[in-house]
Amino acid sequence: MQNNHSFKKLGKTTLVGTLALGMMVTPIISSIQANAAEGTKGSISDAMFEDLNGNGQKDANEAGISGIKITLFNDQGVEVATTTSAADGSYNFDNVDEGTYYMHVDTATFPANYKLFTTQGFGSDGNSSYFHVAAGETVSGYHLGFYKKAGGSISSTVFNDLNINGKQDEGEAGLSGAKVALYNVSGEKIAETTTAADGSYTFTNIPAGTYYEHVTLPKNAKLVSGEQFGSDGNTGYFAVNSEQQITNLNVGAKVNSAAISGTITDKASQQGMKDVEMVLYTIDGTRVASTTTDANGNYKFANLAEDFYYVHAIVPDGDSVVDTRGFGMDAYSYYIQIGADTQADNFNLTLKGNTVEPTDIVVNTDNIAAKVGDKGQIDASVQPSDATDKTLTYTVSDPSILSVDANGNWTALAKGEADITVTTANGISKVIHVVVSEKVGELKSFVFEDTNKNGTKEAGEAGVPGATVQLHGADGSVVATQTTDANGQYDFKDVPVGTYYIVVTAPSGYDIKANHAFGADGVTGYINLTESTVTNYECAVIKDVAPVTVSSIKWINNKDGSNVELMDRDNIQIQDNYVDADNNPIVNIKLYDQNNNVIDLTGYTVTMGDDTIATGAIDGNNVELTRHKAGATSVTIKDPSGRVVKNFVLNITATVIPATDITLGATNIDTTIGTTGKIDATVQPANATDKSLTYTSANTNILTVAADGTWEAKGEGTTTVTVKTANNITKTITVNVTSPISVQLKNIPSYPDRTIVPNDQLNITTDYVNTYGSHDLDFKYYDKTSAEVNPANYTVTSSDPSVISLKANQGDGYMRLSVNAAGSSVITIKDAKGNIIRQFTVNVAQGAILPTGVTVADSAVTTKVASTGSISATVQPANATNKALTYTSNNPDVLKVNPDGSWEAMNNGTATVTVKTSNGLTTTVTFTVQAYFSTILEQGNFNPDKANGGAVTYYDSIADLSASDNITLTYNTLDAKVADTTQTNGRRQFIFYVDGSPVNFNTDYSFSISNPTVLNSDISNNTEGARTLGHIEVKVTKGTSKITVTRTSDGKVVKTINVTVQ
Repeated sequence: MQNNHSFKKLGKTTLVGTLALGMMVTPIISSIQANAAEGTKGSISDAMFEDLNGNGQKDANEAGISGIKITLFNDQGVEVATTTSAADGSYNFDNVDEGTYYMHVDTATFPANYKLFTTQGFGSDGNSSYFHVAAGETVSGYHLGFYKKAGGSISSTVFNDLNINGKQDEGEAGLSGAKVALYNVSGEKIAETTTAADGSYTFTNIPAGTYYEHVTLPKNAKLVSGEQFGSDGNTGYFAVNSEQQITNLNVGAKVNSAAISGTITDKASQQGMKDVEMVLYTIDGTRVASTTTDANGNYKFANLAEDFYYVHAIVPDGDSVVDTRGFGMDAYSYYIQIGADTQADNFNLTLKGNTVEPTDIVVNTDNIAAKVGDKGQIDASVQPSDATDKTLTYTVSDPSILSVDANGNWTALAKGEADITVTTANGISKVIHVVVSEKVGELKSFVFEDTNKNGTKEAGEAGVPGATVQLHGADGSVVATQTTDANGQYDFKDVPVGTYYIVVTAPSGYDIKANHAFGADGVTGYINLTESTVTNYECAVIKDVAPVTVSSIKWINNKDGSNVELMDRDNIQIQDNYVDADNNPIVNIKLYDQNNNVIDLTGYTVTMGDDTIATGAIDGNNVELTRHKAGATSVTIKDPSGRVVKNFVLNITATVIPATDITLGATNIDTTIGTTGKIDATVQPANATDKSLTYTSANTNILTVAADGTWEAKGEGTTTVTVKTANNITKTITVNVTSPISVQLKNIPSYPDRTIVPNDQLNITTDYVNTYGSHDLDFKYYDKTSAEVNPANYTVTSSDPSVISLKANQGDGYMRLSVNAAGSSVITIKDAKGNIIRQFTVNVAQGAILPTGVTVADSAVTTKVASTGSISATVQPANATNKALTYTSNNPDVLKVNPDGSWEAMNNGTATVTVKTSNGLTTTVTFTVQAYFSTILEQGNFNPDKANGGAVTYYDSIADLSASDNITLTYNTLDAKVADTTQTNGRRQFIFYVDGSPVNFNTDYSFSISNPTVLNSDISNNTEGARTLGHIEVKVTKGTSKITVTRTSDGKVVKTINVTVQ
């Protein structure tokens, strides 16, 4: 297929604009399937079908589309064969000679009730791509999918038009219950519905055609507005097209504001009675509506139709009517006449019930024992259970002790006693006695001598008597004070629950030691005491000890056997490989008193300024400093009283071995974009102190290097990586990066395949087509071995998709770019990591732009004879190269159209004007030409007794000729009557009206008669006065003639009537 650029394609049908959104006309490299039949000729077969799921393939449940015309052409554009799709949608071309072909589908044969949905193998011009037919093989994969057009729909609203402006404004509710019926042009009811609660109604799936609607409103409403509805509830005729949505058939109604309302009252409470059922009837006993009274006893029947009504109140069992207004004692109202706006209010009833008085109160207890903070509810009930008023009230004798609410819920507030009195509505009462006590807990523990100074009381550690222990409230007030007994114990009993803290003052000779419960100041944290015993607040004390005088501090146990005096030194310096005489990395220190005795270090502490450099510990009577790394840290030694005995700096110096060289695994790296690796570099010597290396890429667009030497190739080119030690010894590696694939532009008419180089420039025009006749740029990818690479492994972006856009991957190994418009776009191909593999620019110059459609401002025009106008038509797109249009009327006798689209209505009737673009795209305008005259009457007229003003005889009358071009009159003997002194002529009167008014044949119009023998206007009756009234009066004889009426203002013929008298 490399040399088929000379192939010729015929056919002008366009598929553009008929595709569903999101679908693409995709060129297909023919899918050739081996056919088992033996023979020397090939065949082509496929099907046109209803593509229900839009997948572009005919599935088992998808019906075929018949009647679509397909023509087969050879590669020179010569027609080979024509067929149409069968009932199952299939089409076949059999006995096809081996060769190259294409097909053309005729869109004019598409079924009217279907839309094109998906395509395979056919381009936007209706032509398929070229394909090859081999001997004995069948070619398929060329088909169209359709979907059935939906019917039209009507959605509108019937509403309460309060301001009668024809629009549903804010606050104007929809009207439910209105019936809307849809009729066809023959008056047959097609559908009927009832408006919903919001007044809306809908008709769906309406076949294309002409219809009218009729609305029937509820009895309580009348039609007051509606642009499309007349006062009789009918619309005019309107057209519904496939998939058209009509939303302007709204109806404004005026809903009656009439209402009947009132109140039902309970006599005992003088309050309105809730939930009394009220029923509304018409005078004939027909039940209209029911409602129940609200919380205030009110009821209302609103928006009533004009009629006579009465209301019945359903009196609850046990109640009776005691007072009325508008009602009888039987709870029926009198008849009420309701007009459109009548407000019949105050139809009221007062009811009285039978009262059952309380006789007793049953309570679950006579006495309650509670504690402060407790809550509960009095369980009390009125007896008998059917008492009319079961209300109970609750009062308390001492609100400071106890509170109680209206429902009997109580809360104990303070210690003490109080009574709750429960009382019925008629004064019966019961008393409940309540005793409230405090909630208390206990706090007890020890003050002990902490001989091992670990803060915990252990066996053998005795209690310390004589310590003062104070219990404080959370506000700091002293609640109680005790002195520890002989066992060192304190015990605070019956302490109200709450928050407290304890303060201990140690006896003379003791100091308090901080532990888990007490601080060094002898104070606890806050203690939340509940109804329990707390025993874990033990206070540790230690005896006062006189401080020991340190006279000497020595660094001992060195390998060289030396003991270094530290008393007067501020620092010790060691190397980071120091070990003592026992080969431990420890600096050993002892303290001596004035008698050169080793001091007992119990209670001593050692603190390090930076324990990452060295850590300190007291081990027996030794201070041990363990080294960890080079650096300096302060060391502080304190005696048990916290006094600083010695403060100095331990300085650990590092042993440094400098780097002398770098060994590289490779000095040159050849790789491809997207590849990763790690630089093999080693510092020499192996025991160098600092083996750290830094890696620097000279061009990070080509290669990036991480701190650990791992690298990634990012783009084509050559760069270097510098490897450097901490003491600035360097080595250089040269890196050459190439693309892992080559990109080739394929299927170029008249040119070989083109390999795309970095930053390449491709120059084409908007009408570029490849060798398959498609508007695409076809690319393939190849690896280093020239094997094809799947383009799905790479992403492609266009800097301007309006010029060049990426097409969906079809799984055939191609990356396709669609040429959309003039301009330039940068195409970038990236791998899965986002690395740019290839980048180039496509420059698209503007080619010829074919029209894709034509629209008209009005597709249906209604006019009158002698009117003129012009068709407003627009070619799409706006930048089409050739915007020329032709206009053709299918009925020039009715409507004449000129080359520039101007038209003149010639006669009443209908005509269709076809508007066509230079490349054959069409649309139509339908003209309905109405008669120029609104009415033309014809009647015979004879007065046999004109002298005495006798009655006129009218005969052979025709009501309206305005839409008729031919009439036949029956000759009457009265036509022969000749005027004399006693009678008038027997003659025919033709009377002309425009918009209901007679025309003036003296000034505005003239007429001519082709055969005055048959229609003779030269008679005495044809007076100036008769002509002023639009009359043409003639005597007739048998034969034919024509009346021509001309408008004086412009000389246009506005009516011709061919008359036959028989």
